[in-house]
Order: sequence, then structure tokens, then C-alpha cells
Amino acid sequence: MADHSVAAPPFFADGGPALHAWMRSARDNTPVMFDEPSQSWKVYRYEDVHRVLSDWEVFSNDMCRVIPQHAFTRGNLSTMDPPEHKQLRGVIAQGFTPRTLAELAPRIETLTKELLDAVEDRDEIDITRDLAYQLPLNVISTLIGVPREDRGVLQRTADAQLALTCENPANPDFAVQVQKAMEELQDYVRDLSARRRAEPRDDLVSRLVTATVGDRSLDEEEVVNFTVLLLLAGHLTTMSLIGNMMVTLSEHPDQLAQVRADRALVPGAVEEVLRYRTPVPEGGRVTNREVELGGVVIPPNKMVLCSLISANRDERKYTDPDRFDIHRDPNPQLAFTTGIHYCLGAHLARLEAKIALNTVLDRYTELTPTGLDWYPTYALCNPKRLTFDVRRA
Repeated sequence: MADHSVAAPPFFADGGPALHAWMRSARDNTPVMFDEPSQSWKVYRYEDVHRVLSDWEVFSNDMCRVIPQHAFTRGNLSTMDPPEHKQLRGVIAQGFTPRTLAELAPRIETLTKELLDAVEDRDEIDITRDLAYQLPLNVISTLIGVPREDRGVLQRTADAQLALTCENPANPDFAVQVQKAMEELQDYVRDLSARRRAEPRDDLVSRLVTATVGDRSLDEEEVVNFTVLLLLAGHLTTMSLIGNMMVTLSEHPDQLAQVRADRALVPGAVEEVLRYRTPVPEGGRVTNREVELGGVVIPPNKMVLCSLISANRDERKYTDPDRFDIHRDPNPQLAFTTGIHYCLGAHLARLEAKIALNTVLDRYTELTPTGLDWYPTYALCNPKRLTFDVRRA
């Protein structure tokens, strides 16, 4: 049995095995426990995690009560509760409809091919650098309305986010680091939103600056913060999904061969990657009142951190959860959380991953792994370097 008075080993230490073993023990022995360093309650079983993520009346998304106020919060959909949450989500959801994504798919396919064309002369490619990082950056920038020539500001902010290694989100120093990393991007979006107020276009920033929520328009700070959230979440989490997908399939060559032979298996493969190697480790909430969870009483106004990694490996929910199986059905994975805060960009992330995988398999007849390093961050589970020797079709 793991010693749960000792912090969980970080995912990046070995790509998951040590952490998975620690969490297996936690699910059995301390499924809901107080974590002293982060001053939060951590939750590890699927059923409890699902309850926290679903019950917004008891478990609030308003993190302002426990995270220092200088962390950006106003206009941040991920820190809102109803009714404001529903109103703002309704505004932006128009940019993520099935019709909009269907129209975007050919552009994603073109971007993917262009990125691989750029490394056509190489016998070894780095999937993270050459594809997984670049594709979602360009896709979300296109949706938001960031011109190609301005995308370096998002890249610099994303790099700063990936460099943050603090494991305690309530740490004031961490909040300062986060804010510093975002300042340049916030300044850029502030200028972009002013331009779109003057001349609206067919993009998400224009939709935000011209929208009404309830009986009012969004102010500048709300527009800026929400746009920053969309840019970063739309880039980094999808980057992680694509990278994790290529790592995991390369570790299971028999299933990679099945996918290569039958592309109808691609959607199931993407879902299983989301379960097996979840991109975002945790989802946070705050208790509105005293509540019993997993046999433990949690006081009001306390941070609750749900382990999405652990929930997606819970033996109580999944048969043989440590086995990667692209045929797993049903697969109610929680990588995108659940309930009213279900990830707004989930369908877009899936679409990008499917197109990326199909395009890679179309282009390369062989992918031989040659190198793998992980980002040393607690915010994402994501390969930093993922190299393959390739043979072209």
C-alpha cells in the first residue's frame, strides 16, 4: 500500500506508472483525503469525481474564494456558476456547433498536411514540435480571430504556461507566475477586442464584443479573460491529446496496426487515449456548504480537486482499467469533465485528433519511436519531445 502522507509522484517522472500505482492505492484506502500542501480535498474514485463535477449547486466553479484575487477570474467561464455561466456559454457555443466544426474540418486537414509538408525532407520527425503543438495553436487562433502574423504572442504565453511546475494552485506565488505569463497575451487580446468592437468580423472575439449577457454587454476585462481562456485551453489540451495519442498507440503496435487497417476505429482510439492517458490531471471545485463525500465531511468554502486521471482508471467503473483497449465500450471517460461545465471545445479537440491521426497514417507507412520526454508540469500530462523515424507511403 502506498504511503498517502507522501505526495503523489508526478506524472512526468515516468509517464504515469508510479502515479497510477499510487492512485490505485488511494482509491482503495483514502478515496477522499485532505491534502495539506494545497489545502484542498482530493478525490480519486470515479463515482465521487462524477458527483463533484455534476452537482454545481453543492460544488461551485467559483474559484475566486480560494485562489488569490490577482489571478484572472472575471469573464473566465471556468470560474462561473449559473446563471452567468449558462448565458456566457450560450454566446460562445455558437462557435462550436457541429455545423461550424464540419465547415472547419477541411481547413484542419489542410493545416495538418502543411505542417507535415514542412518536415517532408526529414527521416525523423518530432510529433510534438512538428504537429501536436502547431496544429491546435493555428486552429484555435483561426476561430478566435488572431491573424497568422500575430500568433507568436500565443506561442510565448503557451511556452510560459508549460514551464510552470507548481503543484499547488492556491499558492500565491503560483498565481503571480500565472498572471505574469498571461500579461502579454491579455494586452494583445485587449487591443484585438478594441479593433473588433470598431469593425466586427466572423470570429469569436467579434461575437463576444457584440454579445449581451442578460441585460448587459460584456466589459473589456470579461472579453479579454474569456478569450485568453479559449486560446490557452484550445491550444494546450489538444496538443496534449494529440501527443498522448501518438505515444500510446506507438506503445501498442498491434492496436495501431488495427487502426491503420480500419479507420472506423479512429474515434474509439481517441476516446480510449482520453481515458488511458488523460491530458488534464485535475478538475477543481469549491464547496458551497458542508458536504459528505466518500465517507468524509468537507467543510464549506474548501477547494476540492478531482483527479481525472484516477477516475478514468477506477476499477469500480472499468474492467481491467490499466489495459489500453481501442475497442472499449462503453467508455464514459471524464477527460473533458461532465455536467454543465463539460469542456466547450471537446468536439473540436476530438476532430483535430482524428484528422491528425488519419493524416499521419496516410502519409507514413512506418513510425518507429526514437525518443520521448515529458513536460515537467503539474498542469498537463504531455510529451515535450516525441520523435519517430518515419517511412513514407
